[in-house]
Amino acid sequence: MFDADAQALRERQSDGDYLLPAYDDWCFSRIPGTVADLLGADVGPRLPASATEGYDDVSQVVVFLVDGFGLAQWDGERDRIPFLREFERAGRVTPLTSVSPSETAAAMNTFHSGALPSEHGVVGWNVYDPDADEMFEALPFLRKDGTEPERLDRGDVADCESVYPDLADAGVEAHHVTPFPSEGTVPHTYDPEDLSTFSDAFAEAADSAADPSYVFAYLPQTDAVAHGEGVDSAAYRETAAETFARVEDAIATLAETTDDEDAGETLVCVTADHGLVDTDPERNPDLSEPPFDLVSDLRTLTDGTPVRFSGSPRNVHLHLRDERIDPVYDLLTTELDARVFRKREVLERGLFGPEPSPTFERRLGDLVVVHRDLGVWYGDEEPGNLGFVAMHGGLHPDEMLIPFATATLDSLR
Repeated sequence: MFDADAQALRERQSDGDYLLPAYDDWCFSRIPGTVADLLGADVGPRLPASATEGYDDVSQVVVFLVDGFGLAQWDGERDRIPFLREFERAGRVTPLTSVSPSETAAAMNTFHSGALPSEHGVVGWNVYDPDADEMFEALPFLRKDGTEPERLDRGDVADCESVYPDLADAGVEAHHVTPFPSEGTVPHTYDPEDLSTFSDAFAEAADSAADPSYVFAYLPQTDAVAHGEGVDSAAYRETAAETFARVEDAIATLAETTDDEDAGETLVCVTADHGLVDTDPERNPDLSEPPFDLVSDLRTLTDGTPVRFSGSPRNVHLHLRDERIDPVYDLLTTELDARVFRKREVLERGLFGPEPSPTFERRLGDLVVVHRDLGVWYGDEEPGNLGFVAMHGGLHPDEMLIPFATATLDSLR
């Protein structure tokens, strides 16, 4: 079923055509604290108690995070994917908001730490750190030329600590079924290009996890195909169907390895880091072309390279020469159907969260551009980004609303 009370979230958080994060209660950022609380640990704020009402004596939590599969995608695929309907009947689907930016790099650092983007400082897929004089992609921790930043360590990407040591101290064993291992957990890796390898990796995790345990499974395939094809495409639907077939198989495997009593104490969750919105590659604005021509307005690295890469096409951070901030603001607000936030406004409104860290403040752009429904980027350097169909990172309701679906394992049998 859908949680009727939480459906009011959309109306409460709406700001015109945009939807703001609900950091104080119904937010993705509170999932790690909720999981920990159910398992008897404290790693930070949790969702309101009603989100997990009725789930008593939980000894194992299993979270399937399907990248980019927001609430709009859940609704859009429900009729085509029986698993989604069956999960609704077995448990509940509670809408949450993502964080801002609604991007994997920012959201997943939040998911593994409980820290908001305003704390950990990952402002998007691309990050510019003026103290280090570096631009880099946050998740692969690489410059655009494929080399690692020389003046930053991988641990400097996010200014936060993982929740997993605290879980371990509380006796909770954490297993990760992901395409890449993560520190502080028991890893079970698989090939993201071959979803059939997910099943064996999950089976290994299910078989080896000892209660109390937390099993986290990450599936990025729907997000990847949506960028190129859009959410209203045959390729996307095929990938979504295959992804949830694997999730369904994983739950069946879990049921086989769990006795009847423990099945009632195993909570299964399905969620997403953000949703997706289809843009129009024919109309996605190019900041390196007229009427913008912004490259000459940008600050530069010490070697003279313009700071193009900060944020993403749905969450553009502009680091501008001081005298160009006001003229560029005027230009963008005239030419774009977008919210253009000044740095001061971002901080005052707590758009990325309250209590900004020094790391976040120095990485935050002078202006942050969030288009209503298009992608905005630099075609001179990354024309492929303007060719993406589905994107995320902004404040469109389809990006910001995500499902938090929960059911006990015995109800899913």
